[in-house]
Amino acid sequence: MRRMYPLLLAAILALLLAGCGAKSNENGATDVPKALPSAVSSLGIEPTVNTGSEATESPTETVPTESQNDPDARLKAAAHEVVEYLRDRDLNSIIPFIDPELGLRFSPYPHINTDTDLVFQSDTLPSFKDTKKLKWGTADGSGEPLELSFRDYYERFVYNKDFADAPSITANKLVGTGNSPFNGSDVYPNASYVEFHYPGFDEKLDGMDWQSLILVFVPVQDQDGWNLAAVVHGQWTI
Repeated sequence: MRRMYPLLLAAILALLLAGCGAKSNENGATDVPKALPSAVSSLGIEPTVNTGSEATESPTETVPTESQNDPDARLKAAAHEVVEYLRDRDLNSIIPFIDPELGLRFSPYPHINTDTDLVFQSDTLPSFKDTKKLKWGTADGSGEPLELSFRDYYERFVYNKDFADAPSITANKLVGTGNSPFNGSDVYPNASYVEFHYPGFDEKLDGMDWQSLILVFVPVQDQDGWNLAAVVHGQWTI
């Protein structure tokens, strides 16, 4: 019987060793070799890791800005803003646009008259409540003095048509021309202007009833902006 003990112990030990080997294979800790990054790199292949949380970056494209496509974009933007304030009769919003040195000129016709045109500073601009009649120059054709209140002048020589919705809007180029040539560039050498133009309203008149609103701007020093220097009215004249 004692001779059997060594044999039994050997058999039990063999079973235990076999069980440990099987468990090691199930865990995959000793049988499956792992590839090292250095080994992959040595083959000329860089390992790719995608965590799923990083978005693929798209190539950067240079998109032309509005100012690059249209050098007058800022000028037109300022003109559109001002003409909307004129439409709404919002004088308080127009005041910040008035050039502090030149003031704001009102000209009833495209040919600016530096002797008779009225020029207002931001703190002297009349209101629609002012009933005092001012002399704005002389009427084309008759030569009679244009003595009107600010409201009456505004309704006749500023916003007598819906210029904010004009079919033709041009920068530094006039569509409406007549016997009274525009001389804004002579009066304001560094200025630019935007015209809001209606070619006419009655076909029977063959365009002789055209109307324009010309906003004259001067550049703001040391800034990429524009100040309003003149509000000019245009129409067919004799």
